[in-house]
Amino acid sequence: MWKKVIAVLIGLMIGYWYIDSFDPEKLKGKRVLITGASTGIGEHIAYHYASFGANIMITARRENALKDVISKCESLGKGNGKYHYVTADMKNMKSTKLVVQEAIKKLGGIDILVLNHILEVPLGEWLGTEKNFTMLDNIMEVNFKAYIHLTSHSLAELEKNKGSIIVVNSLAGKFGIPFVSAYSASKFALDGFFIALRQELKMRKCDISITSCILGLIENALSKLGDFGLKRVLSLVKSAQPSDAALAIVKGGAVRAREIYFPFITIPSFILRDWMPGAIDLMLSYVHTPDHYQ
Repeated sequence: MWKKVIAVLIGLMIGYWYIDSFDPEKLKGKRVLITGASTGIGEHIAYHYASFGANIMITARRENALKDVISKCESLGKGNGKYHYVTADMKNMKSTKLVVQEAIKKLGGIDILVLNHILEVPLGEWLGTEKNFTMLDNIMEVNFKAYIHLTSHSLAELEKNKGSIIVVNSLAGKFGIPFVSAYSASKFALDGFFIALRQELKMRKCDISITSCILGLIENALSKLGDFGLKRVLSLVKSAQPSDAALAIVKGGAVRAREIYFPFITIPSFILRDWMPGAIDLMLSYVHTPDHYQ
């Protein structure tokens, strides 16, 4: 078993070396559509693409925040790119088609589709209440169905340009994380759909890459964990900065990687999930037990 673990680790390390060898020049002039780009990781994804000379269309709900991101992109890009925004609510599936159409119109096409938006929800137990069901419906609309709609509307354009789809996912899409069960379900659904789509595209000899980005704990999520009483998570798990996560995502997409894991410390957990699932159960039970349960 340990030989297999070591082999996987070596493979993942080689993959990370490959990502760090990417050529920023290859992003110059690329036409990039980024969802959920008004704050957090999405905002920093836009900044990195701008600094590498890409042309960008960003979308989110808050127009003022989008304007601020565009302003900084213009500063970082130093006149080397075009920067546009469109406001949209991903609860409305009609918006997904309009966003793609606007990106093609303003940028002249799409080379890279970055799916990053999420519906943030409060941490809490699944009790089967009407509130739980409403939350589940909303999460699946925004965190899953909107991704599929955006991808579907972009496929013809991406196929023509031999483009890339970058799916920002989470460890919650690989593990069942307590107190975010509906969110975790939406992330598992993303993983399953895009694994299947990747295979279908290969069978059709369609040169579109799909990069799934599996993220661990990011700095901007810390306050929610603390408010719910997950002090052990805060004390035991090192968080990463949104800008660093965004750069890993941009690099992974640029080299057309199948999956990336960030930060690197998330990889051992993924290996344990398959070879020692009992250990993962114990770890989650210990780390994710809130203060009021102890």
